[in-house]
Amino acid sequence: MTLGLKTIQSEIERYSNMLLKVTGINRNWLIKNNKPIIDSLDSINENGVARNVEIFDFTTLYTNLPHSDIKVAMDSVIKLAFKNSKKKYIAVYENSSRWVDKPRDGTFVFTVDELISATEFLLDNCYFTVGDSMYRQTIGVPIGIDAGPFIANLTLWYFENKFLEGTYKTKYIVTRKLRYTFRLIDDITTVNSDGYFKEYVNDIYPACLQLNKENEGTDKADVLDLCLLVKDGKFISGLYDKRDAFKFDIVQFMPMCCNQASSVLYGVFSSQLIRISRACNNFEMFEQRVTRMYDEFLKLGYDRSKLRNVYGKVVKKYDLQGKFGVNCNGRLD
Repeated sequence: MTLGLKTIQSEIERYSNMLLKVTGINRNWLIKNNKPIIDSLDSINENGVARNVEIFDFTTLYTNLPHSDIKVAMDSVIKLAFKNSKKKYIAVYENSSRWVDKPRDGTFVFTVDELISATEFLLDNCYFTVGDSMYRQTIGVPIGIDAGPFIANLTLWYFENKFLEGTYKTKYIVTRKLRYTFRLIDDITTVNSDGYFKEYVNDIYPACLQLNKENEGTDKADVLDLCLLVKDGKFISGLYDKRDAFKFDIVQFMPMCCNQASSVLYGVFSSQLIRISRACNNFEMFEQRVTRMYDEFLKLGYDRSKLRNVYGKVVKKYDLQGKFGVNCNGRLD
């Protein structure tokens, strides 16, 4: 089920991207990480037209959405994906799946009707126990199963696509304003939508889904692992870590005295540098985060000169001086 629905979601994303080229309307709000957001911010910053950012969160997706609505959505989306793929089957293997017309003997496959039937069966037969009592989930997206996130994603995509399909010909400006909208399951980020998302949210999603605005105002927000700030027509991004607000000390990284190869330990420092550099488009925010991490590694017994050497290699390999427009070397002295 999970691999089959994963293939459906990939096809829906491909279908949405195809429509984007034809209509100029972004129907693929689904994201798996922060990269689409970062790419969009870079595009906006090139023109210096950053204006606002808002984030929202569904609080009732997994508890209030009627199964009848989910079934209608999944039926429509699965049929659309099969039609767009022009294939008869989804062949499912041990760790992967793909579209096929002629599956090999013995290969497990889904037809469009079988996948719809399996999805409906899953919705009708999710049970859990509390003590000696057994309960069946009769409302909401199934919780705690691998297929759950795909069901949630595809169901919400159905509502989003239905709204955009019915709006872009009559209210093109509205759909254009929503082109920088992103959703990671139940977390929504909308950039430069100028309040249009909030205005039309009740037309996009069913009334049973409660959506709360998470940031105050529109000039700053913490989005996934990014902290965003609107300043002088540009988005300034840095790395956000909710653990920064903890009122107690935490150990994020392995100490040098642990039973682990030093190459792996210093490799963690390198990978974190790359992660920070990708999240930050401002050298000040990059330097603050790296300096803080550098001090943490020193406290854990890491060699100062080796850490500097790793830093220098990352700066050179990923051309961070070109990205930030400043001399990044020597900053850890």
